Amino acid sequence: MLPNAMLIIAGVLALVATVLAFIYIVPEGRREKMGSFGKFLHDTCNFKYLMVEKILQALYIFSTAAVILFGVLMLFRTEYNYWTDSRIWMGGYGLLIIILGPITIRLSYELMMMAILLLKNVIAINRKLPDKPGSAGGDVFAVPDMQELRQRREAAPSAQKTAPRHAYCRVCGTELVNGVCPKCPPQYCKLCGTQLVNGICPKCSTPTDSTPPQA
Repeated sequence: MLPNAMLIIAGVLALVATVLAFIYIVPEGRREKMGSFGKFLHDTCNFKYLMVEKILQALYIFSTAAVILFGVLMLFRTEYNYWTDSRIWMGGYGLLIIILGPITIRLSYELMMMAILLLKNVIAINRKLPDKPGSAGGDVFAVPDMQELRQRREAAPSAQKTAPRHAYCRVCGTELVNGVCPKCPPQYCKLCGTQLVNGICPKCSTPTDSTPPQA
């Protein structure tokens, strides 16, 4: 079979596989009906996890170990010097590789991991949002709905304003019932004779306590 024909057949089969994946694997509603392997394919196609993080971790460990081992082997290496007709110990270069190699590799991988850690923080914020129809549902590339966060932040002060405020008696500290202390005897304004509400006259706003006026 010619390579061009093989390429065409592979492209057609890949197109069919893509259509079938969007019908049977990608939809979120079909995940619960799948087995363990089907859920793995579903999470892979929907980017529910990051493979690049594990790959970078493995490469970092491999690179660090390789550099350190190479430096250790350099401690036992000597090279012939044609100018002095003697052999030179390469352990000094080995010590430099052992010390500076892991530091350089660490800094390089930290710069690459910064973008991944930022993305993971976005994922964590997105998963803390209440799930609703049409939401991302844990997609690693989904961005939190900032409009919803803004509405929730603006609604918090208004909820505090509408919360009922409790008033207490200035004399004994008992919670007032309709502005009147249920324990203390009723008190009246000495100017107009109106019953005081928490020590204040509701008519003339006189903050004095007195007995009812004499008839």
